[in-house]
Amino acid sequence: MKTHAYKSRAGSASIVLIVGICLIAAVFIGVMFFRPSAGADKEAADYLQVATGDFLVTIVEGGTLEAVNEISVRNEVKYSTKIVSIVPEGTYVKKGQLICELDVSEIEDRLDEQKLSVESAEFTVNQAVEDLKITESQQESLIKAAELKVEFAETDLDKYKEGDWPQIKRDAETAILTAKEKLAIDEDSLEWSQKLAKEGFETNKKVESDRYTALQSKVRLEQAEETKRLLEKYDNPKMLRQFEANLEEAKEELVRVKSQAASKIAQSNAELKSSQNRKALQEKKLGEYEAQITAARVMAPDDGMVVYPFVSFRSQSQSMIEEGASVRPRQELIKLPDVSQMKVTIKVHESHVNQVQAGMGAYVVLDSLPDKRFKAHVKKVNLMPDQQSRFSNPNMKVYSTVILIDDKLPEVKPGLSARAEVVVTNLQNVIKVPIQAVTTFKGKQVCYVRKGSEDEPVDVEVGLYNSKFIQIPSGLKPGDEILLSPPIDSGEVGLDKPTVTEGEELPPTKKVGPTKKSKGKGSQSKGGKQGSGKDGGQRKRRAPSPEILKQFDKNGNGKIDEDERAALIEHFRNQRGGQGGGQRGGGQGRPQ
Repeated sequence: MKTHAYKSRAGSASIVLIVGICLIAAVFIGVMFFRPSAGADKEAADYLQVATGDFLVTIVEGGTLEAVNEISVRNEVKYSTKIVSIVPEGTYVKKGQLICELDVSEIEDRLDEQKLSVESAEFTVNQAVEDLKITESQQESLIKAAELKVEFAETDLDKYKEGDWPQIKRDAETAILTAKEKLAIDEDSLEWSQKLAKEGFETNKKVESDRYTALQSKVRLEQAEETKRLLEKYDNPKMLRQFEANLEEAKEELVRVKSQAASKIAQSNAELKSSQNRKALQEKKLGEYEAQITAARVMAPDDGMVVYPFVSFRSQSQSMIEEGASVRPRQELIKLPDVSQMKVTIKVHESHVNQVQAGMGAYVVLDSLPDKRFKAHVKKVNLMPDQQSRFSNPNMKVYSTVILIDDKLPEVKPGLSARAEVVVTNLQNVIKVPIQAVTTFKGKQVCYVRKGSEDEPVDVEVGLYNSKFIQIPSGLKPGDEILLSPPIDSGEVGLDKPTVTEGEELPPTKKVGPTKKSKGKGSQSKGGKQGSGKDGGQRKRRAPSPEILKQFDKNGNGKIDEDERAALIEHFRNQRGGQGGGQRGGGQGRPQ
């Protein structure tokens, strides 16, 4: 039974395969029989008749809807911390509402330690205040004592000059007078004794005694006079100088005491001020910790919708905004955009940036509302290329351009994808051709114009362009038939291609002898020119260059057949579109 069933299924599969092959053959025969002539299609697709008409030049770029004015809420905590809680993105919040709370456990520990430091600093200040008071009191007492010494020294000097010395002088003079009186009396007594002795009334012993007494009185008089002389010459100047020196020393001591007092008081004041400054610093640090704890509770500065900031995947110093995420100081936490006025920031390629100016009209289409467009205008074009765009492609330079939306938008949120179309100009009655119809020939812009059975390159002047068409101010006229897929000039001048062509007169070069492979035909002549090939511009199909032949000759027959030529033309179109007017953001131009 199993074998029979297997044979039945195999037979059915064979029938289905045969029917399928018959259907495919029938479709192939129908296509081959009913398809138009390949030559007619190719003829119609290869050429375009030039005509005049209107040409709307626009630039379409993609961007993101943003608010013109928005409040940026940042992490004001000066230390790296983590998010404990945060309101969900898209939530509408009121001013003063808690929108984010950060972890401050480490700061709270530092706060407790800082409070102890403040108390210690305050004790030091109080001690310095008391030390200053004691120092001021001590120095004030020392100054008063020194002033008293000066006063006493002045009194002693005056007392000696006005009291002691006059008294001593008078005593000396009195002693002299007394000695003189005594001497006079003693001399009279001696004289009487001598007279009485002569008369026999006195003895000689009495006379000798009176003579001795008179002699003693004379000696005393001489001693009194000598004492006065010594007092006036020696003792008085000495005592006067001593009292004056005591006064000078007392005055100098007063100056020293005052200077030392000022120094010690200044030192105490400096210590007090230093301790006060340390206390102020500790209090400031304490206030900063308290402010950090307050800043950890982030309040909404105004009404608005919560939007998380964009974090690039290349950013290694910034993490996604979510609960538990680490945040650094001054990192942006939340944006509160003002949705009453919106903008779109686009990146304009360097090939188009000169066409865009502030004030130009524009239209904005939101991806969420593709059937509506909103009027806008160019607000600003940056002068320098955007640096962030160079990470993905260092060779591509784009310029950030702000498109301000003039129409009132419905209730939309920032971050929506949008397309902005900048209206550069609307040219009327001009010649425009498809952008792939313009190529280069010997470094010049040309279009291949049909002249009988051949295509002739004609120099053209190019003007404005969009993603599909380009303006031709001169070189073509209405009615000309141009080749839509012109041949590629392998000698086209570019940044990555040589600028020297064969047959061109060259500057002095280094002379190099022929190599083994050189036959002499392609070597440089003495006249400084290379080759002798003729200009092949007047033929319908030029021979492909070795580079083109190597790249597109897939079957290896040494020439480019129709299928390979189609691949070459497609490659050329893609290359031309990338260089001439490809629009970023997926936008399309709107030719009229």
